[in-house]
Amino acid sequence: MAIRLPRIWQKFQKAKRDPKGVYPDPRLKDLILFVTDRCNMRCDHCMFWRRIDDPGPEMSLESLRKIAASIDPLRTLAITGGEPFLRKDLGEIVETFYRDNRTHHVQINTNGVLMDRMEELVRRDLGARYKHHLTFQISLDGLEETHDRLRRAPGSFQKILRNLERLTALSKEYAYFRTVVLTNINKTNHHQIEELSEMLWDGIGVEHTYDLVRGVSFSSWNIPKDIRQEEDPRECDLPSLDELPSIYERILKVNEREGRPFDQFMRQLGVQVDMLLGRPAPFYCLSAGRTAGVIYSDGSAAACEFTTPFASLADYDYNLKRLWLSPEGEERRKRIQCCRCTHTCFVLTSLQEWEEQNAGARPSKTRASNP
Repeated sequence: MAIRLPRIWQKFQKAKRDPKGVYPDPRLKDLILFVTDRCNMRCDHCMFWRRIDDPGPEMSLESLRKIAASIDPLRTLAITGGEPFLRKDLGEIVETFYRDNRTHHVQINTNGVLMDRMEELVRRDLGARYKHHLTFQISLDGLEETHDRLRRAPGSFQKILRNLERLTALSKEYAYFRTVVLTNINKTNHHQIEELSEMLWDGIGVEHTYDLVRGVSFSSWNIPKDIRQEEDPRECDLPSLDELPSIYERILKVNEREGRPFDQFMRQLGVQVDMLLGRPAPFYCLSAGRTAGVIYSDGSAAACEFTTPFASLADYDYNLKRLWLSPEGEERRKRIQCCRCTHTCFVLTSLQEWEEQNAGARPSKTRASNP
């Protein structure tokens, strides 16, 4: 005889089975931390060029220590800027998150020019000391002429190649250290995908991944206007939409040729391409303001890079957990439930959350609402 469930239980079961996911409780797993607005390049694709042209204040090491100690251990801390290696205390910042937060993985997004400072940090061997991982994500945006033009930095391509050779050697010496190259795909460099990947993989032995150039005006939808961060690249556009499927297939072949180190990234890139072509993502934005967030160098906090900051850490004595669970944080989470974007960091972390839920991880209490 079939058992008839009470109606309230039937509703609960239906909510859990939402194929686009369940919004998790607000607990940070992944954090983007801007440590400086200062930069030694002026890249065409940078969304933050206004801040870089007019750098603001930077949080002290002591403030960053308070942040690290105030939150649960992070899965990934992405340190960015500006150029992070312009901060002379970057090593101390990394160690602070290893020691006071027990961060599993620190990734530093860098243009790869300041080799002496990069090598100094690697040789401190903080990853081995704390049994956590360190990655340098180095930007290389095409072959020599293209890269140097997009970065407005003549001679930088050859310098970065030399630095990549040294960093690859260091990764063999230090087990907890890894280098990966990121290329931002845009309308002027996508025809160089294969040649650049062969140069990096066959010539140097460094892993290579890709992103699509992004800007609020063409990479996001349905963000309430009063909280939309109006930031677009200085002078850079996406490839034409009809070229995106073939670009995806070409990058897929590169990933296969190199042993498929970025399979999850390829699933993420497929979602991004579909969204740009007007197709819905298979999941909601499950991470922004919940499991992932942004802290700017002045101490302001945002749910994501496409929305304005909603609070300042200075008002919370740099206690990030208290800020994240504050009424301001809850209000911001409510306001961004209907928006979507192709920002890599938030598509990836939402994909991770969605795949964990589908694999049987226990969902949280809050059901995602239909956008």
